[in-house]
Amino acid sequence: MNNYIEKDCVFTHEGKSFESGGALVTDKHLIAYPSKDGDLHDWHGNKIGTYRVISERRVNSWQGTHYYYMRATVNGKRYSLRGFGEGMVATGKRIK
Repeated sequence: MNNYIEKDCVFTHEGKSFESGGALVTDKHLIAYPSKDGDLHDWHGNKIGTYRVISERRVNSWQGTHYYYMRATVNGKRYSLRGFGEGMVATGKRIK
């Protein structure tokens, strides 16, 4: 998997369909979903890599109580990620 753009991330709520932005893996950027076990997943739940939390800070947000800084590995490439943790989208850039 070199460049990966996830498609068909549609869900239905109260009879209306919504499309979510799925996972993205490029040589420069990463969008993925961290899970409790240290794995990174795409929107459909398929494992695409691993991560670890390197630091966190408490926040007052409707999205969560903590904001996490993470290091991820996908296809042997390392990325710096930020996000609200398990099950929430995390975004970042590749570490050179």
